[in-house]
Amino acid sequence: MPDDTLSPPAAAADVPPLPNEPEKDEEEWSLVLACFVLYKEAFGDLKIPNRFAVPSLPPWPEEAWGLKLGLKVGLIRSTGKYTSGSPSRCAKLDELGFVWRMRAGPSSFAQDGIEPKQVLQALRTYRELYNDSDVPASFVVPDAEPWPVPTRWLPLGQKVTDMRAKSFLATYPEFEDELISLGFELDPKAAANAQRFSKVYDALAAFKRKFGHLDVSQTYVVSAQDKNFPESTWGLRLGARVNAIRTQGTFVKTSQARRDILDDLGFSWDVKGKKGDEVNPFAPTEPSSPNASPFNDNWELAPQSVPQWSRSQ
Repeated sequence: MPDDTLSPPAAAADVPPLPNEPEKDEEEWSLVLACFVLYKEAFGDLKIPNRFAVPSLPPWPEEAWGLKLGLKVGLIRSTGKYTSGSPSRCAKLDELGFVWRMRAGPSSFAQDGIEPKQVLQALRTYRELYNDSDVPASFVVPDAEPWPVPTRWLPLGQKVTDMRAKSFLATYPEFEDELISLGFELDPKAAANAQRFSKVYDALAAFKRKFGHLDVSQTYVVSAQDKNFPESTWGLRLGARVNAIRTQGTFVKTSQARRDILDDLGFSWDVKGKKGDEVNPFAPTEPSSPNASPFNDNWELAPQSVPQWSRSQ
C-alpha cells in the first residue's frame, strides 16, 4: 500500500503562475520556502502546527515576521498553493521532508503535526519551572532556554487540554503512567478546579508581597492593571474566594496538599464572629449568614443562595 504521507497533488508539468501575478507568487514562494528551511533546522522536521506564526526575531527573515506559516502549510496540502502544476517545487518540498497529508487515525491529537512526546517533553520542563502541571489554556512555550528546541512555540495549554480527552489515552495508553507521575490531572473537571485554586494562590502570594499580610477583606478585588499581581488574576474577587476557603473549605476539603501550601504561605484559617468567637471553618452555614459563600467547590451557585456580587472569573 503506498505511503499517503508523501503524495503531493498531481502535476504533469511545470505550469507558470497567472500572468498578472508571477512576481508576487515567486516572492511568496521563496519566502515560505526559506521559512520551511529554518523551521526544519530548528525543529528537525516540517510538522508545522496550524497556529504557528513566524517569530519576529532573527534568524527568521524580517519580511516574514508574523507570517502564519501553519496556514500556508494547510493551503499547500488542500489547494496545491505554490505547488500546483510545479513538479520542481513539489520535489523541493519532498527533499525537505514536507508532510503532504496527515495520516488519519482514531485520535485527532497529532493532526496538526505535534506529537505526544513533544508535549510530554514540554510538560516536564513546565513542571520543573513552575512545580506543577496546571498549564493555563492559553500558554504557549517560549522560544527561549531552558525549553527544548523541539517544544518551542508549541501551544502547550491547548495540547494538554486535548490530552484529557478520552480518545487520547485510548490511542496512546503508554503515556498514562508518565502523565500521572508528572502530577497531571487527567480528569477535566478536577483540572479546571486545580487551575482556579492556582489562580487564587497566585493572587494570595502577590497580596502578601504587596501588603505584608494575608488579612484579605471580604470585599477585596484585585485591581486591573495592578502590576503587583499576575495579569491572570486581575479582576479576581479574592476576598470572596478567601471567605469560601475559610467557611466552606472550598478547594481544600479533600486536599491536604493545598492546605499545606496555604499554611506555608501564612494563610489564616480562623474566622472571627461578631463577638470575637472563633468560627469552625468547615461548619455548615445558612445562606443568610454573612460568612457563607453562595458557591460550591466548582463555583456554581448553591441552592437558595443569593450572591452579593456577580461572578466574573
